[in-house]
Amino acid sequence: MLLQIRKASGYLCILVPPLLLVVSIGLGMPVLALAMLILVAPLLRVLFGDVLDSPPEWTEGIATMLELLPLLCAAAYFAAIIFVAWGLRGLPLPASDLAWFGGSLWAAFIFASCVAHELVHRTTIVSKTMGRVLSGVIGYPLLEHEHQAHHTRSGSVEMAEWPRVDESLWPFTVRRFGLVFRTAWDGDVMMAARRGHRLAGGLPVAVGAMLGTAAIFAWAAGLAGFLLYACVVAAVAWTLQAVTYIQHWGLGSDHVPNAATANLGWEDRCQLQAWLTLSISYHQAHHRAATVPYYRQQPTHGSPRAPAGYIVLLFASLVPPIWRALMLPALERWQRTPHAQRAPGRRLICIGR
Repeated sequence: MLLQIRKASGYLCILVPPLLLVVSIGLGMPVLALAMLILVAPLLRVLFGDVLDSPPEWTEGIATMLELLPLLCAAAYFAAIIFVAWGLRGLPLPASDLAWFGGSLWAAFIFASCVAHELVHRTTIVSKTMGRVLSGVIGYPLLEHEHQAHHTRSGSVEMAEWPRVDESLWPFTVRRFGLVFRTAWDGDVMMAARRGHRLAGGLPVAVGAMLGTAAIFAWAAGLAGFLLYACVVAAVAWTLQAVTYIQHWGLGSDHVPNAATANLGWEDRCQLQAWLTLSISYHQAHHRAATVPYYRQQPTHGSPRAPAGYIVLLFASLVPPIWRALMLPALERWQRTPHAQRAPGRRLICIGR
């Protein structure tokens, strides 16, 4: 029992990003959340290493607490935004500090998207509503419907769900942006029609939450606050497309014959990353069993193994030659010997054939 509690306690890490936002404003250190989540967190892999091969086993009580944790985290984000707005109103920051705090908001919102993702996959109305509101607060109200379509288009490079193997990050994100808005709108219309009310599709709730959050930032810091939030929204929207690129590059129908049915995705066994992202880094496992809750997911045997964590790969993807130098050997090794791949373990990057 104590061992299970210790293992489950790692998922409390998802409460760290909203807490860091509060501390950033409370201590007058606007860069704190950005530095801790983007610079320090990846380095902690050396301490936590990879997850164990054995699947998690939980008592009913611990499983119930883990089931409730994303709801608690969503509430923590809502409270953090209110605290941040109050702090900005009481202690206006110079433009340079606002820019740093924008970076901190972006970093925290990226991890919040993992919480929203977990919640919109659930069937209960409370969880779905919380997920929709949270996706709106972080500035990406398209999350639910975009993601539902993503699950139905395995390996599709034509619909920009999986990038082409010869496609760099920049053209992919532009191409994908051109499709996700229409995808989300169509998904919302269909869901609303099934439920008999145009506002019942979920998208209006998420958009309303985004507009409400924009109003809060405008109230807190005027035009500067509104522009700060608008810039963060744009950055979050782009980053989520970049994460899709990282999760699926080289595994689409243009390069893998069975991509349309295999639901392939790059996976990483980093323990801390699994805690912070609610196991979304076990991405192939999630595609193959999307309704399995995060605390019961495990990496798929023989799935493509990423040579680094998401944050490292995000920065690598910004420079296509670096990306290909890092990822091509990993892709080729998976194709040759899918059950004998190297993993970073406690290292930041795994390089080699």
